Amino acid sequence: MKKIILLFVSLCFFGCKDFLENTPTDFISPENYYNTEKELSSALTGVYDVMGDAYIYGKWYQMQITVGTDETYMTGVQPSGELNTYQHSPSNTYVRYFWRYLYFGIERANNLIANINKPKMDETKRAQILGEAMFLRAYYYFVLVSHYGDVPLQLIPNPSTKDVSIARTDSKVVYEYIINDMKKAEELLSAQTASSLGFGGRVSLSTVRGILARVFLHMAGFPLKDESKYNDALIYANKVIDSKEHALNPSYQQIFINYAQDKYDVKESIWEVEFWGNRTGNAFQETGNLGNISGPLARDPEIGVSTSAIKTTGLFFKAYEVDENSAATLKYSPDLRRDWNCVQYGYGTATSNPGRVKTVNTNIYNMDLGKWRREYETLVPKHTTFTPQNFPLLRYADVLLMMAEAENEVNGPTSVAIKAVNDVRKRGYGELVNGQTLKTISLSNGGSGYTTVPNVTITGGGGTGAVATAVIAAGKITRIAISNYGKNFTSAPVVTITGGNGTGAIAVASIMDANLTPAQTASKEEFRKAIQKERMLELGGEFLRKQDLIRWGLLVKNLKDNSDDIIKNAAANRKYTSQAGDNVTERDVLLPIPEYDLSLNKLLTPNPGW
Repeated sequence: MKKIILLFVSLCFFGCKDFLENTPTDFISPENYYNTEKELSSALTGVYDVMGDAYIYGKWYQMQITVGTDETYMTGVQPSGELNTYQHSPSNTYVRYFWRYLYFGIERANNLIANINKPKMDETKRAQILGEAMFLRAYYYFVLVSHYGDVPLQLIPNPSTKDVSIARTDSKVVYEYIINDMKKAEELLSAQTASSLGFGGRVSLSTVRGILARVFLHMAGFPLKDESKYNDALIYANKVIDSKEHALNPSYQQIFINYAQDKYDVKESIWEVEFWGNRTGNAFQETGNLGNISGPLARDPEIGVSTSAIKTTGLFFKAYEVDENSAATLKYSPDLRRDWNCVQYGYGTATSNPGRVKTVNTNIYNMDLGKWRREYETLVPKHTTFTPQNFPLLRYADVLLMMAEAENEVNGPTSVAIKAVNDVRKRGYGELVNGQTLKTISLSNGGSGYTTVPNVTITGGGGTGAVATAVIAAGKITRIAISNYGKNFTSAPVVTITGGNGTGAIAVASIMDANLTPAQTASKEEFRKAIQKERMLELGGEFLRKQDLIRWGLLVKNLKDNSDDIIKNAAANRKYTSQAGDNVTERDVLLPIPEYDLSLNKLLTPNPGW
């Protein structure tokens, strides 16, 4: 981490064994700690620290727990037992350690909260520490309950080395405690705004409100299906929007370049897991693997070593709009998010030049996830597998889409909900940077007598830079391919065709309209589908998709659809990428309760199907 400096050695109050382990592991007694403001602050850092663990957001959450969706998959044939292809069992390592480290965070928060009043200190600072600790404890419980269902609810420190059996608490009750803690945190952190902090690695008021909106959306969906919570989600998403603290970064790509270069943009990136360093040198560094497990394949340290283990699906690539007249092998998409999220090049396996030469990749069933690209990192050397790139937990675009979803469920496809989605789309289509571009050039008459390719001139419309080329066959112009879509058009330009020895060809240009179509906003049902798709287009590869699909009741269906697409359309050597869809069943809407914990805690019970 960068802004939150780690004092790791002194913070493992709960040790390094499983939750409710019957062997004591504390090596700092609470009686001898929490005596000063500095010690409370250090303890809070320890609560945050869990998020950066390799089994949480450092690596394995992305590579195992959430990767197998209709957006992303793991490269290579996955052996039996792998979680990312739904072949796992309750003894799976990632199932066990994900549970374990979330409870570490909860126990650290419990200890801190229990001792919050111990030192004499500034009360404003005490309230801030308490608010962050309560929110983080609630967040860890939210991650647990949304992945495992009913879980043991422990809200006080558990120093016992004998009584390790705690029954699972009904999910609805767990959610009530989550909401309780987060609402208290909202009060305690009322002055801790995102702009006052200036960085996204710490919980701000907007963090609390935005995550509360997410919590309520999950409660409204599977498995609780409490649709009254859509209204609560709407309230809390609007609190973030109405604060006027946040705005979309004009450039979609820049959001992720900022993560690579350790730059903060709290207007867009509200909350992120902080990583720091690359594990070179002697100082302890809080590193992750995000840049190494995604981005274009590279072995050259000048680029940044990446295994490109996480790939994007063909369905994800094909979800983006394209210009059907495009002459490119992969038709041009005016939605600039496609070519950022789905990498169409790699650097190969050389450890030096020519490892710096890009190799084009046009196989949409074998594209690397492009969101986290080491070539943009400024920290050197870049030969290690550890990277400093931060991981977003809440972006403003997500808040806008959550608001639109909740608004639609409460009031239908209102103008405010449609505008929120369209604002996200306009940024994705480059309008906030380039203005409106050309969309298509359509032929109304192909003419006759053309023996050579005629000239195509584009004038007017207030824009500049547009270039197009005619394609002829049998004396007629069959299509006009745009090679440069220009920028800053305010109206459709005029297309003039001259030369080529022919006559009569007429073409009409249109300019880009990133807004949803009337059909997509015609009803609550159609707008719901549009929002679900937009969350993929905008947030794809940020590992929210699996939990979204679960709350919408679409996990099995969408993964089966993805498998069908692969079997039908992918090359023979890519058929294995259907593994997740081939294996997923209804039981996979929840992770299994870890086998180890079932053997230790006799009051635990397995999840259905496990």
